Amino acid sequence: MSGASRRYCLALDLVDDAEKIAEYQRLHQRIWPEVAQHLRQHGIENMEIYRLGTRLFMLMEVNDRFNTQDFAQASEQDPHIQRWEALMWQCQQPTPWTPEGEKWVAMARIFSLQDQ
Repeated sequence: MSGASRRYCLALDLVDDAEKIAEYQRLHQRIWPEVAQHLRQHGIENMEIYRLGTRLFMLMEVNDRFNTQDFAQASEQDPHIQRWEALMWQCQQPTPWTPEGEKWVAMARIFSLQDQ
């Protein structure tokens, strides 16, 4: 990673349906090349998604090129990303704490060993 990296930790839920969960995981074994290119092009250097039951946790590491608003706007204007997001939304649902109209939401860090 470049020198000016930041980390985002985000949460989202999956629909409680074994077939949809399996499909979501299958689609993430090899995401569409256009989606990977879009992420990298906007300064996302690494992204990992973890699952516990229906809860998803995303760890996203970005460089200084990443801007949340620019990324959101570019995503809304890219037809590949819009198709991918529509496909993902068939398997996803907001957490109980997700504001109306949002998907992935930032989690609050409550502990860091480095700060101890």
